[in-house]
Amino acid sequence: MDGNTILLIALLMGLAAALYTSVGHAGASGYLAIMALLSVAPATMRPTALLLNIIVASLTTFRFARAEQINWRYCCIL
Repeated sequence: MDGNTILLIALLMGLAAALYTSVGHAGASGYLAIMALLSVAPATMRPTALLLNIIVASLTTFRFARAEQINWRYCCIL
């Protein structure tokens, strides 16, 4: 895979992450679609999408918590 393809994948995934996080989702389906369209091997797609999904979901949770949009008493036992 050449450098231009990797750059294109990174830009598209950044866009997908921004769009998905704006509504509180992590975007694994977007990452998988991008990688499938650009012929990334399935063995690479699965762990990459999972890792990106965990990172983006964690960042989104942090941002919502910082904005006091999460009521921890109702969603978790603390």
